[in-house]
Amino acid sequence: YGTRSATHQVLIDAGTFHSWDGVRTELVRRRRDRYEVFVVTHVDEDHIGGAIALLDDPDLKQRIDHVWFNGFVHCKTGGNVLGPVNGEQLTTRIVDGGFHWNDGFTPKASDDVGGPIVVPRAGDLPCIDLPGDACVVLLSPSGPKLKAMAKTWTEDVLRAGLVPGGGDTAHTTSPRPRDRVTDPLPDPLDLDAVAGLAAEKHTDSSKANGSSIAFILEYDDKRVLFAADAHASVLTSALTRYAQRVGETRPRLDLVKLSHHGSDANLSTKMLALIDCRRWLVSTNGDNFAHPDDAALAKVIATADGPVTFFCNYRSARTAPWAEHGPGVGATFTFPKKGKHTIRVPV
Repeated sequence: YGTRSATHQVLIDAGTFHSWDGVRTELVRRRRDRYEVFVVTHVDEDHIGGAIALLDDPDLKQRIDHVWFNGFVHCKTGGNVLGPVNGEQLTTRIVDGGFHWNDGFTPKASDDVGGPIVVPRAGDLPCIDLPGDACVVLLSPSGPKLKAMAKTWTEDVLRAGLVPGGGDTAHTTSPRPRDRVTDPLPDPLDLDAVAGLAAEKHTDSSKANGSSIAFILEYDDKRVLFAADAHASVLTSALTRYAQRVGETRPRLDLVKLSHHGSDANLSTKMLALIDCRRWLVSTNGDNFAHPDDAALAKVIATADGPVTFFCNYRSARTAPWAEHGPGVGATFTFPKKGKHTIRVPV
């Protein structure tokens, strides 16, 4: 965000450990970038694996001063079986690296560590100013979701022979990604088929996903929602409060990154009815779980007031058929240019 002469960057997660080489290549290419804050949204390996590698990298970690991450010390106050173990490993990197950890959040966990990044039950949504006249409006996690993660964290870490909150110098990685067969789209893919897909209902029960740091970045009358893997119920509650904050019945958002890579279990028509958005970001290559779910894409299309555009960082077995048939139901799909691995989204 910012101007051509004064541009600022926020880095959110760093992918899996197995994708780190590609992520590192891109970060090295952007050699002038420094990050106002590095947000590690939660402890699932597909978000935190690369973060551990990043804070181990002697060249790239110099670009970071501030880290936002809810460690065990934050979860106990306020998914992936490897998650909490990876959380301990990231904790060690943050402490040993001398980074500003959750700086400015209260109540402080210690003299050197800020407090939990959490949305209070009532009152105004937390708003954190960033350099360059940007503002982060926090939407997730809620206090109960963060505390629920503490129990899972304790169980998983003790099972691994570690002490909750004690850190770990190792780096445990997940199994390599695997392909998953995708079901074909309905034929024909018309508005009735979209309505049928949109009627499907599932709920995410992952404690790790529930602890996700999700927020709206506001800058120069632009609003972008980075939903991490947050639960739909938490986002629904927070977006109701956001509408009150901005004084709009159905707040305009210029871009929304779909929660949990487009999992239907993290999206609800109730939540979608609260916002007006025409641009949606899908961050996944479809490995392991074949995201984005058809039902999630259908919910977005069915609740929108007009045509929508999905920006996908991969053309996958799931997204390619939608790109072919989506225009017939008011949905356009955009992918990186051939040979490229990044996508620029105009807002």
